[in-house]
Amino acid sequence: MEFGSRPWLAAVVERLNAQPGLAAALEGLGPDLAVVVEPSPGFPRPVIAWGRQGGGRIAEWRLLHDEDELLEVGPAYVVRAPYRLWKELLRGGDPVQAALSRRLKVEGDLEALIRRAQHRAVADAALAGVPTEFPDERGGAA
Repeated sequence: MEFGSRPWLAAVVERLNAQPGLAAALEGLGPDLAVVVEPSPGFPRPVIAWGRQGGGRIAEWRLLHDEDELLEVGPAYVVRAPYRLWKELLRGGDPVQAALSRRLKVEGDLEALIRRAQHRAVADAALAGVPTEFPDERGGAA
């Protein structure tokens, strides 16, 4: 599945909700979060995804059309980075280091997110179960 596509995001949410440690990972965080994938070479369009937690799981999610819609939903957290950094993080890069070095931009309580780093295995396990095709690697390009 193509990274950032609706089917890919649906699969990620499904896998996250199946993780036994998700409720603990979400505990103490705000009600919702948005992820912004900024364009990079090989990934010309932004992706903006929003999710709301409830009952220890991701209760609702959707793709947003633009930054104006993001402002309308006003999530507790917005985590944004260029496509290349998201790709690096999906391949095992350190999100805490990326946030502390400001390559990963966090709007919201960064300390609360960093405290959740101990639960990274929940996201890693979910993402490992979702086949991911990176658009800039089609046809052998790197």
